[in-house]
Amino acid sequence: MGGKTTMEKRGHHICKMVNYEVRQRITQPTSRKLQGKVVTTPGTRDVMIYKNKEKVESGMRSINTAAQKIYDILKKEGNESYVSKRNIKKYELI
Repeated sequence: MGGKTTMEKRGHHICKMVNYEVRQRITQPTSRKLQGKVVTTPGTRDVMIYKNKEKVESGMRSINTAAQKIYDILKKEGNESYVSKRNIKKYELI
């Protein structure tokens, strides 16, 4: 078998703002039989912020909070004017 793909390693690409990306990894809930009983493991949802190939932050539960954190980082850098109006309206960035 081949190596893991980018989606398997980092998650699904959600949006990009300047040189930061929001990615989301979803694990579906599973159920299996163990000693005659059905055991279910809950699913997880992890939202991460990447800059190029480097993970900046992870452990967030919402895409909106990740987008807001990226916007705050870009404000500090002075690059908030490069964020598209579509992303600002979609994620309600302030």
